[in-house]
Amino acid sequence: MHDLAVSIDGSIAKVENSLQRLCRGITRGTSKIREYTAKLISEHIEKIRIQLVNKLHALVRYLLKLYINSRCIHYFKTIMSIAKPLLDYAKSLKPQKGFTQSFSAFKRLMQYHRRYYWFIVAIVILALIRSILFAVEPLYTTLIINNVIGENKTNLLWSYLLVIILAGIGYAISNFILIFVHGVMSQYIVRDIRTEYYRSLQSKSFSFYDSVGVGDLTSRATVDLQLVDQFLRTWLGTILNAVFTTIVIIVIIYPISLIMTLISMATMPLIFYFTTRLWLDTMPLFRNMQLIIGRLSSYIQQNIVGMKTVRIFRREKDLVEGFKQVEQIYVNTAITAGKIQSIYMPLGPAILTLGIALVYVYAGYSISIPGSTLTIGAIILFARYMLRLTFPIRDLSQTLGTWITAYAGLERILQMEDAPRTVEDLPDAKDIKIEKGKLELENVTFGYVKDRPVLNNVTFTVQPGEKIAVLGATGSGKSSLIYLIPRFYDAQAGSIRIDGTDIRQFKLASLRQQIGVVLQDVFLFSGTIKENIAFGKPDASIDEIVQAAKAAKIHDFIEPLPRGYDTLVGERGVTLSGGQKQRITIARALVTNPRILIMDDSLSFVDAKTEQEIQSAIEEATRTRTTLIIAQRFSTIKTADKILVLENGSIAEFGTHDELIAKNGIYKKVYETQFVQKASTILEETGDA
Repeated sequence: MHDLAVSIDGSIAKVENSLQRLCRGITRGTSKIREYTAKLISEHIEKIRIQLVNKLHALVRYLLKLYINSRCIHYFKTIMSIAKPLLDYAKSLKPQKGFTQSFSAFKRLMQYHRRYYWFIVAIVILALIRSILFAVEPLYTTLIINNVIGENKTNLLWSYLLVIILAGIGYAISNFILIFVHGVMSQYIVRDIRTEYYRSLQSKSFSFYDSVGVGDLTSRATVDLQLVDQFLRTWLGTILNAVFTTIVIIVIIYPISLIMTLISMATMPLIFYFTTRLWLDTMPLFRNMQLIIGRLSSYIQQNIVGMKTVRIFRREKDLVEGFKQVEQIYVNTAITAGKIQSIYMPLGPAILTLGIALVYVYAGYSISIPGSTLTIGAIILFARYMLRLTFPIRDLSQTLGTWITAYAGLERILQMEDAPRTVEDLPDAKDIKIEKGKLELENVTFGYVKDRPVLNNVTFTVQPGEKIAVLGATGSGKSSLIYLIPRFYDAQAGSIRIDGTDIRQFKLASLRQQIGVVLQDVFLFSGTIKENIAFGKPDASIDEIVQAAKAAKIHDFIEPLPRGYDTLVGERGVTLSGGQKQRITIARALVTNPRILIMDDSLSFVDAKTEQEIQSAIEEATRTRTTLIIAQRFSTIKTADKILVLENGSIAEFGTHDELIAKNGIYKKVYETQFVQKASTILEETGDA
């Protein structure tokens, strides 16, 4: 039993040992599995981390790209928003063949020449003399070769040389006089064109200036007219020189050799053809260049006038970029025109050189024939004359080039002169004196654009001496209404009568002379205070000027100035404050002693004290005048005999202050919200004090 027990214990011990080894093996295996699993997880996490980092970097790059693109797009849109109208206009220009229009413009230009026909006669005579003298030197050089050198008649040399010298001196003198006379005539013609252009601008309707830029109009009177001046200085003399020189040369060389004469002249049609092609192909391009320059001048003028706004909003770079985009279109057009010129302009001299070569070939062949009468001097004469023909042909080509650019400028000037006037005197219009100043509007409809009326069926009557305050929201048609009375614009329907007479029966000068207008947009000319006040009445005495200034409450400001009424106001009145400029414009309207006075919110730039002073002065000045005042302040409205309320271009209310309050309409609401509340606030502040 004992041995059995020992054996069992030994077996159990072995089993325990085996189990212990198994457990240790399992533990070691579990540890290795854990390490391996951890390693796998760590490697997977690292891969995921790397992928996430790469994706994050890609996302950042994408977002950064989107940001940069959005900024570029915004910047481009910003530039485009400023220069887009001009850029669109420049891109829309297409070359147009305009031979008929060019010929029509040339005929218009000739009408200015008719006034100076004596100059034309002198130029014709001088050009003929110059061409004859121009042909003398080659002819006498040939005589020297044939007679003096060929036949050894040396006694003739000095007489030939004297003729050549005298011809050279005569050519120089006649050429000088011709250029001088031509220049004088061109200046007179340019003066006439500029004067008529400026006169036409003075007679244009207000609607014309609503659609044309100031810079564009200025460019036409300066840049475009300079191009016309360049053409006028030389064109007639150049054409006459080419014609007369060709005729004189043909007359001289024809008796020498008919065939050589024909060879010499055979190249002329080709030269004429290529010169004409140059003209037809480049003229539309130069026209477009001038159109772009005109709009570009308007763009520059607008930006200069608004420079303060540009600086405030830091848009200098944007404006420059917009300018560069438009300028690039101009440059591309000029390069295209230059390419065409580089093709055609050298062809004339090249073809003429070919003609000279053909003359030499034929002459060489002819002179080799026994019994030929052709001399070396004659061959040289032909060659010299053909060379001399290159000068008038070259000048003719240049003149044609100057006409191409001059036509582009002249067309733009004539376009403005021919622009129709929407407001002008009727054939039966008369000078009519306004006696009482009764104003009647009946079913008046008006719009700046057709089918988009600003005023609809406006009807009301203003009795002589009445003061009407015109009230309404922005865009209700207040300013448009008062613009119709002096016929700045004409109504599309209805009628406006003064003292029972339709205002279209008045001559414009007569009507506007008797209507005083003070606009909200204050404008003073670059002159003295006295000249600005007397602008509507240049013959006004100093007493009348002072009286008007006192009425406008500006005299006390002017009097202490070192130069008084002779003080310069600067461009657009830059040396004066807004209120001072406003009062000068009021004085300017009063000095004409108008029967009807119109004031477009004329108290908008004055302080409360000045407003009170001007109100008392205007009250006295308007006592015997029919007056319409666009009003935003109660101080103006309360002194009016009647109040006209406009809403969306129609009369909403019309009557006295009490009548409109009783109607409980628009005026009462405006009065209570703007005037009563303001008065209550002032009273409360006074009470608190």
